[in-house]
Amino acid sequence: MSKTLDKLISTRPWIAHIDDERSLGNSIIVTLATEYEFADDPGCGVQGYDTVAQVRAGTVKDNIVDAQ
Repeated sequence: MSKTLDKLISTRPWIAHIDDERSLGNSIIVTLATEYEFADDPGCGVQGYDTVAQVRAGTVKDNIVDAQ
């Protein structure tokens, strides 16, 4: 995994896991911690992104809400 993705995991506590599957022809899969979900997709804690820049933008705190 890239240093940038590692840094996002360490600085954004709402991110539980990032799986970079681009070498397999897939996307970068971001899984949020259980208590969080994506604001633009209520009930969803997993999203795929094509680039690291999209991961960075898509996982800022303003795009994340408490699941409860």
